[in-house]
Amino acid sequence: MSNSLVIAIVLYQTEFAQTPSYSLLRKFLATEKSMHLFVYDNSPKAQEDMLFHEHNVHYFHDETNLGLAVAYNAAKDFCIEVQGDLLLLLDQDTTIKASYIEKLLGLTVTIDIGAYVPIVQSHGRQISPVLSEHYIGRSSTFPEAGIYTEKIMSINSGTALPKETLRLLRTFNLEFPLDFLDHWLFWQLHRLQKKICVLDEHVDHELSVLDYSAVSLKRYESIIQAESLFYQKYEHDKFTEHKKHLLLRTIKQFLRVKNRAIWRRTFSEYRKLSKGK
Repeated sequence: MSNSLVIAIVLYQTEFAQTPSYSLLRKFLATEKSMHLFVYDNSPKAQEDMLFHEHNVHYFHDETNLGLAVAYNAAKDFCIEVQGDLLLLLDQDTTIKASYIEKLLGLTVTIDIGAYVPIVQSHGRQISPVLSEHYIGRSSTFPEAGIYTEKIMSINSGTALPKETLRLLRTFNLEFPLDFLDHWLFWQLHRLQKKICVLDEHVDHELSVLDYSAVSLKRYESIIQAESLFYQKYEHDKFTEHKKHLLLRTIKQFLRVKNRAIWRRTFSEYRKLSKGK
């Protein structure tokens, strides 16, 4: 018997038909009766697609673009409404394979597992999941497939959350409308003493924030504010390390990043946190 799988994809200024997983999702929706698709569109204008008229597809347009947390909360409510066993979070820039959907449909879901995550690659290198007992940086360790009680952080996209996890979470944290929502999620799962299952499945994700030349100052502002909030309010034990990391990042950006506003913004954040303001 297949799990009831709800796939939630959040769009922003992208046609659903142009997303890399569109053809695969359309194929599965036509054959899997236990699968639902929840499309949350943050674009300025609503869009049309033939899939939106299928009985197991729900499309919602929100021009206010309040971010991921609001969209995920709506997806959570939808998953509960249709009695889904698993909620798969999917980004518009993520490419998944048929084997991953098949694996999720056939899983034996247990209450001790807080999340099922794939191995995520971007531009040929693994970016997620990562062991997060220590401050996440270039020297961080990537776990292999298996079940872990240790602290692990995984990006939102590709993460599958069981219905018991959704019940315990109650809500996705609106303090993190976009950035660091994934850090908060897995921090919370560890607090709930949930294990993380890393599946032997690979997905590709286009992570633009790896390249500072492709990140606007406005986008970077969102990242650095969420980053500081997370370490100040939640991961307190890593706050001192975070301040050191900001100083090192400032130096690296000064030497390597053409947009001078980026390193200045990092340095100002370091100074603000160091003064305790």
